[in-house]
Amino acid sequence: MPVPSSGEIKISDLVAEFGGDPPHALSEYYRDGGRVPGNNTGIPTSGAFGLGNAYGAVNEIAVAATSGTNVDISSLFGANWTSTIPKRLTIGSGVTIGGTGASAAIIIPSNMAGTLEIDNAGSILGFGGAANGGAGGNAISNSASGVTINNTGLLAGGGGGGGLGGTGGGGSYTNTVINYYYSTSQPLYQWLHYWEEGNSRGHWNGTQVFFRSGSNSSPYLGYYKGSFQGSTSSTEKYKIGRATSSTVNTNGGSGGSGGVGQGYNQTNTSGASGAAGGTNAGTGGTGGTGATYGTAGSTGATGANGNRTNGSGGSSGGAAGAAVTGTSVSMNNTGTLYGAVA
Repeated sequence: MPVPSSGEIKISDLVAEFGGDPPHALSEYYRDGGRVPGNNTGIPTSGAFGLGNAYGAVNEIAVAATSGTNVDISSLFGANWTSTIPKRLTIGSGVTIGGTGASAAIIIPSNMAGTLEIDNAGSILGFGGAANGGAGGNAISNSASGVTINNTGLLAGGGGGGGLGGTGGGGSYTNTVINYYYSTSQPLYQWLHYWEEGNSRGHWNGTQVFFRSGSNSSPYLGYYKGSFQGSTSSTEKYKIGRATSSTVNTNGGSGGSGGVGQGYNQTNTSGASGAAGGTNAGTGGTGGTGATYGTAGSTGATGANGNRTNGSGGSSGGAAGAAVTGTSVSMNNTGTLYGAVA
């Protein structure tokens, strides 16, 4: 523990904090002399000094992070990163460190020597997963041994993005078209009504297809009377038509976009509704909801069935970001923690 910051100090307090070889002397404890690190600015690097210069001295390199994204903390400690002197990173209340892109909010490289304690009273936040199944980002990515995290603030992996909604099933419908023709020469196409005789006759492609007594109505035997084409003293002439049918396939609606996950500078959102399909086709499924901190995103909804095919299932939501990933750490948490801890 640190040397007392007030009252009586004994050389044994320096020995307990910094070690040393008996017989002990103050000359063992010059700043930057091999035992006392440079953060203890009250202790001189040479010449005479008294025990009072050592008030509050501590055998560690202490730095504070005040803001930033994707912070590689080896850069905060500089040359001391590879020193065996214990290191301490403080993130104060009100300070936020965030992850963006594909990077964790805090990155701890593997070439650290000694030990590291992170005291977090602020917020360390992974990025939120992108729409349509993006994975949430990690808060801390650790590749070093000897790391302890003391969390009294908020330490959170990002939430996964919601999955894309499924496509609606395909539809189909029957399309009927009546094609009308009229010809006074071969091949003959006519609907004739003999009003004196009270009957109708139809000719299609040179062949008489019906002789119907007492009626001039349409349709008959699959033939349709078209527009009037003229008359004689006893006969009315019309176009004649025949219906042809075909099956038309339609596409299902596209699935709605999934929501984004909660993370650094980002709140989670609900998925969007799917698009409507064509005639008799299914509507696309609603996109999955983006997740809150440290939780996987929701799967997109299945698209509605059409009368031809069934709708497809929605895509999976994105994985949750971790609070700490990589090499195992010693975690002391009395704050708020979301996501897995290595």
